[in-house]
Amino acid sequence: MPNIYSEIPDSSAPQQRVKAEMRIRELMAENKIRSVSALHRLLIAKRVTVSHSQLLRIVDNKAEHWKVEFIEAFAELFNCSVQQLFKFELVKQGEPNMSAPSADGTNQVSVD
Repeated sequence: MPNIYSEIPDSSAPQQRVKAEMRIRELMAENKIRSVSALHRLLIAKRVTVSHSQLLRIVDNKAEHWKVEFIEAFAELFNCSVQQLFKFELVKQGEPNMSAPSADGTNQVSVD
């Protein structure tokens, strides 16, 4: 019988998390949808109720959560799979993020 406790990950190892971002702007460009207003009109035509400000947050990846209704509508509108709506990135927790150069020209490092 295998020892299940030997599979416990080392807690001192850096933890990773998955960062998900929607690819709506890329898909809009591929489908020749020139503006968020045009996308909004297409969604309204599909009877998807979303405010323009909420759609802007979704498109700009500022939304904290997404309704399944929106994800389904985007997949149908762009004729793609749900997975193709997103790009995924592994991010190590505690890894410093480089920000823009400060006023003195040096790069500032911040830790999440």
